[in-house]
Amino acid sequence: MTQQTFKSASKRYWRAFVPIMLVYLVATLAGSFYLKTFEVEPVWLQTTVAVACTLPMLLFLFIQIRYFLETDEYNQMIQLKGFAIGSAITVGAIFLIGFLQMFHVVDQVEVFWFGPAFFIAYGLSTYLLGGRQLL
Repeated sequence: MTQQTFKSASKRYWRAFVPIMLVYLVATLAGSFYLKTFEVEPVWLQTTVAVACTLPMLLFLFIQIRYFLETDEYNQMIQLKGFAIGSAITVGAIFLIGFLQMFHVVDQVEVFWFGPAFFIAYGLSTYLLGGRQLL
């Protein structure tokens, strides 16, 4: 991919981000409410809704990586370090909670929450690394 100016890469990122998040929001809310209309939820429909909610997040990760690659080296460094630190924090939390569950210290934790936890850890670490200058 060719390197673009920060402004054009940022514009392209937001043009992709907003529709993807709207699709994610609609799929999650509509899917959840629709499934509640069934007395017994069909497994195939639950699977379809789960996939429909997951695909926008995978697409978001793709546009996030594309954004990294389209910007200058300084922004790439900040973003990739934030991504790595966010990943390390999330994996560390997964190990800790896994061991706490294994030794019966805590009850089950829904695996779903590690996705949002990653994005929070990634966003905060990127901001603290200097990403605030890029806003």
